[in-house]
Amino acid sequence: MSSKFGGGGNNCVICDKTAYPAETIQYEKKPYHVECFRCKTCDKKIENSGKASAFEDTIYCLPCFQKGGFAQKQKNVKWVKKEGGGGTASTKFGGGGNPCTVCQKTVYAAETLSFEKQAYHADCFVCTEEDCGKKLTASGAASFEGRIICRKCFTGKGFNRKQTKTATGATGSTKANSIASRFGGGGNKCTVCDKTVYAAETVSYEKKPYHAECFKCTLCEKKCTPSGAAAFEGDIICTKCFTDKGYNRKQTKQGGASSGAKTNSAASKFGGGGNKCVRCDKTVYPAETVSFEKTFFHAECFTCLNCDVKCNTSNAEGKKTDAGVEVYCKKCWGELGLNRATVN
Repeated sequence: MSSKFGGGGNNCVICDKTAYPAETIQYEKKPYHVECFRCKTCDKKIENSGKASAFEDTIYCLPCFQKGGFAQKQKNVKWVKKEGGGGTASTKFGGGGNPCTVCQKTVYAAETLSFEKQAYHADCFVCTEEDCGKKLTASGAASFEGRIICRKCFTGKGFNRKQTKTATGATGSTKANSIASRFGGGGNKCTVCDKTVYAAETVSYEKKPYHAECFKCTLCEKKCTPSGAAAFEGDIICTKCFTDKGYNRKQTKQGGASSGAKTNSAASKFGGGGNKCVRCDKTVYPAETVSFEKTFFHAECFTCLNCDVKCNTSNAEGKKTDAGVEVYCKKCWGELGLNRATVN
């Protein structure tokens, strides 16, 4: 039996049965069976020791370790630097070192990932959401109540809205940062990650500031430009997903958009003025307007509500509702029997 697993063996810390070298995971110089090396909270098997952390001799996966607040609890334990310092590991990674915010083991300068003035191992810097857990970069992360969350989860699960509500200032509030002259001076809080976004790096959309990296579609995660984006219930959605996923119809039902026009005198490059598109509720300028039944649409928004086919005024039919005008292609208009419907 011993020869099959490489001979020798020590007792597993969890089950106290012999763990032979070929079936052992070493963590903090202690042996564990591969099957025994599991997170105490979620009971998921931890594939390697780099994805684990311990508090009071209990093993946790990194997401559960952060979510359980063990990193903060561990900070309260006095960290004593070993006498003699340095050693080969310290020299290899550039000397010195600080405790990682997650696992509290030493992270040396050359291997440090820095986020909001705190130090992390790259393997410890992961999204804390249970169904995610992916490794992150500092630019792809946001924080909420001490937890690290990837931007997709941060926006998709509404943490951006929660953070806006709990912040000291309401949505539009800004804090200036006078030392950021290299970015144009000043600075506001990015609507997505809540970190400072300076004037020279700001993407502005509906009077809210964003980092260019943060201004992404909530659904497909593609970076957007203000002209290629739409908003629905606080989420940024690219115009493709907005139409393909039916948000244009949802917004029409909820919006209460009317034929009343709101003008935008600053838009001279599009012919001056501008009205609100009935579908997306964004400004549509004269040079890009499709006018139908005394209401206004972007050409991209002027699609059949049933089949999403792009229409023009010659092959479209309209049905007036309290929210404005519902547009259908002639084919769907007939197939749905709307040509026989009584018009109020």
